[in-house]
Amino acid sequence: MIPLYGESRWLNQGLPSLLTAAAQVKGSTLLIGVVNRHELSKLEVREDNQLTLDHFKFFPQTPIPDFPLMTLVELNSQVDLILLNHNEEPHLFSSKEGVGKARKLGCDLALALSTTPTLSVKYIHTTDGDAIVAPDYFSMEINFDSDVLLHPYLHVGDYEQMEALRLYEFSLRHYVAGLKFAGSPYAHESLGSTIAIKPHCYAAVRGFPKRNAAEDFYLLNKAVKTGSLYQSEQGLVRLVGRESRRVPFGTGVGTEKIWQKLVHHQVPTFYHPNCFEITKNVCAALEQWSQNLESSPNRKEITRTIRGSIEIKDLERLENILDQLGFFTILETAKKQRKSPEAILKHSHESWDGFKTLKFIHGLREYFFPEVTLEEARKWPPSAAIPLLKTTV
Repeated sequence: MIPLYGESRWLNQGLPSLLTAAAQVKGSTLLIGVVNRHELSKLEVREDNQLTLDHFKFFPQTPIPDFPLMTLVELNSQVDLILLNHNEEPHLFSSKEGVGKARKLGCDLALALSTTPTLSVKYIHTTDGDAIVAPDYFSMEINFDSDVLLHPYLHVGDYEQMEALRLYEFSLRHYVAGLKFAGSPYAHESLGSTIAIKPHCYAAVRGFPKRNAAEDFYLLNKAVKTGSLYQSEQGLVRLVGRESRRVPFGTGVGTEKIWQKLVHHQVPTFYHPNCFEITKNVCAALEQWSQNLESSPNRKEITRTIRGSIEIKDLERLENILDQLGFFTILETAKKQRKSPEAILKHSHESWDGFKTLKFIHGLREYFFPEVTLEEARKWPPSAAIPLLKTTV
């Protein structure tokens, strides 16, 4: 499915790439596009959305009974498109919903259709209007059976903010590299444009949240707890760089923040590697706790094992950060509710999840380890091999 918010240029690059990918697989392919805007959207978004809707008037269309907002469009003999039209009153989104609701509507529809005998669905793919997919985008799924597949991605393009986008992509990969180093089960990319998820897993986590941003992060944060995830090297998704402020955070806003630093001759910075060194100690503490016979955690002792390069005089602050995030309660509850070491560890990781890990790292950044420059970040071995993207499509 594809959320389309002022994305008429999808017709020129994104859609043709999906049609090419669909031609590589046997059988038919169903695309779902959710054309949307909210009550605070500018007039130009409405007009751009209408360009998208008007484009498909030249294709055979079939209204869907009982669903006036949906239209079935026959793109060719192998590919159909269901368009959901949320471009006019009274069907506009709330400004607090945005892309999360668009993804949810499209993927919920795909889930419902997957239960019918006429449609066989192995994975529900979700991408974006700025995405150009590789020819093996759909065909790659036959090689895997994980509950969640993540397509590889690359930001491309050539526009004013490209240097900022180059650094923003590094920041994403730097964070994932850090979590991999730490041994966190949440060491994965979280881009909505790269997700493929099995219907049963999507249903188990109750789909995308209706958020205006980070809907991908929250979906995957729950999916990792209920199923398996695999980062594929096939089915590349190229994300074309462009200015965007449609969500309060994410690629567009993250790039803009770095761009403003560059414009004002400030140095962009990235998470300090020590944040990941200490996160690794946290993961080790969870492992150790699952193996020992204690029922009540010794907070100060555990904090000392986690502290890494944090000075002894600052242990109380570190203990407070852990306590505020519920770390010690998680340890105690895991022992009470689970018996085997494997079950205790699984429970602990499900509670100390990707969201808590991110907040913990932010706490370390605020109180102990300020961010470092690109050069310093790339000196750290796990991030040294991260490529810096090129600037052409």
